[in-house]
Amino acid sequence: MATDLGLRPVGMAGAPCFSLFWGILAACLTLTAPMSAADPSLHSLAQPIPPGDVQFTLREAAGAGEASGVEAVYRPYRERDVKKTRSLNLWRGWMGSGSRELIRVQREEFRSVRQSLVASGSNLTFAVSLRCPDAKYGAYQLQSVRVVAGRLGHLEFERWSTETPILDAGFGLQCSVSSLRGEARPSGLAAQPLRGSLPLWPTLRTVDLQFSPVEVPVVRLFESTSKHHWDGWRQTIPQGWPGGRTIVLRQVNGPTVWREHEYYAFPPANEPPLAHPVPPSGVMSGIQVEVFWPEGGSLDFPETRFETSVEMIAVALSKLPPRMAELLAHSVRLRPGIEPGSISAQEWRELEASVPELELPLSIEMAPSAQGSTALKITRRPAFTEAWVCTFAAPYDDARRFLLTSLLLRPERWIGPVPE
Repeated sequence: MATDLGLRPVGMAGAPCFSLFWGILAACLTLTAPMSAADPSLHSLAQPIPPGDVQFTLREAAGAGEASGVEAVYRPYRERDVKKTRSLNLWRGWMGSGSRELIRVQREEFRSVRQSLVASGSNLTFAVSLRCPDAKYGAYQLQSVRVVAGRLGHLEFERWSTETPILDAGFGLQCSVSSLRGEARPSGLAAQPLRGSLPLWPTLRTVDLQFSPVEVPVVRLFESTSKHHWDGWRQTIPQGWPGGRTIVLRQVNGPTVWREHEYYAFPPANEPPLAHPVPPSGVMSGIQVEVFWPEGGSLDFPETRFETSVEMIAVALSKLPPRMAELLAHSVRLRPGIEPGSISAQEWRELEASVPELELPLSIEMAPSAQGSTALKITRRPAFTEAWVCTFAAPYDDARRFLLTSLLLRPERWIGPVPE
């Protein structure tokens, strides 16, 4: 005997059952997983922002008549405002493929609004609404403003705070209840609490900034990302520490072991604020590359990249001056308004003056590489019997600052775990 399920066209007998079915289905469609403002799909403030506009004036940001772009990204601060499209997945799991969920939910977690600008002189002026201008996304509020301009490169405003922020004077920024003003150095924003982006807060209505961008040269000796398994390289999983991470590498069956120490220019968001990096025990702060080189006549550094003239000093680790150790550690601290990995010209002169004159048991030169360019080559001499620190410095900002990278060469064999 056939069973009557009560599914009849509207207007026929059994309509109450039909309505009940759709009522239950509608209730199911409104169910969502619990979420909070800690979820990256929601606004980082977890509170409403009053409507209004923020007027931006960015001085010395672009060349005259240069095209630039601005992107404003909006997010809701509460889960119920996330726009969702739901549909029944009647064919779920058919032939073993596709989603097995009865109800599929398509979430629109953000809305992006873009503007194209042409610089007036060297300045950019524009306005950004604190609420999404698209009426369908009226509950979405400003999360970030991203600017792409010739002199600035990429610049972001997205470091939200509930109150007017109080920033270190080194950033060159003055924050009042409704305005952000000052002279900003885009490459000097890495320190806490900005971590690379400019601040926003609910009562902000005016941004008027003068920019002083500088070109920071690349000074690189070694790059672990270029060492591949198919080229015979083996490396460990990066080991993190407060302020950076370390990777151990070696060539298959080779006696030489390399350790690359990376100091975070922009600390991960989940890291607590710290005054200075804390590398692993036995690692001198400020050293980027260590090489344990027990045998072999020479070392090649094919990834060498010096974008400007470079000065070098070298000293035996046993005779390392305290002032040099202090300045190397100082260079990798994240400081407001200062580029990571750099020291002032005066500090560089102090570092140079602190190093004793010693005969170098190594030959260090730029030599032709297999790639057709020149790369660093180090050749050992019989007197190489103890560890040496070699520091390379590149001037920038009209020689007012020096970017450092330091190499520690050890003649002993590596005694730690070897990457397989």
